[in-house]
Amino acid sequence: MAGRGGFNFKDSLSPSLQHLLPIIDAAVDIAFDAEAARAASMLRQNAPWTDRTGNARAGLKAIHESEPMVEHRLVLLHSMPYGIWLEVRWSGRYAVIGPTMPTIARDLVVMLAASIERAINLSKESPI
Repeated sequence: MAGRGGFNFKDSLSPSLQHLLPIIDAAVDIAFDAEAARAASMLRQNAPWTDRTGNARAGLKAIHESEPMVEHRLVLLHSMPYGIWLEVRWSGRYAVIGPTMPTIARDLVVMLAASIERAINLSKESPI
């Protein structure tokens, strides 16, 4: 015990976290990128409408946006101006983004858990 009413202890958690957090963020980044490519493909394959020009199907996109060490987002979108109408008109009869989101979210959670676990296990093999 050092000093009056104080404790002297060695902080062993902070260096480990400083080593582990960038590794986990990189694993999350890889998982989001992989799921973005998979989601875009899934949207294009599952679009329920009949193509006239193919522009709407080709305009379905999944984009991974991130701010490293802060947040990651997977954005599903239509790049054609009339894409919103495919999602909402006729009570969603031609919607593809809304109905696909639960599947993509579930798959992303599974992929994230596996990626983070793999990153933690690899970091244990290479000490600080």
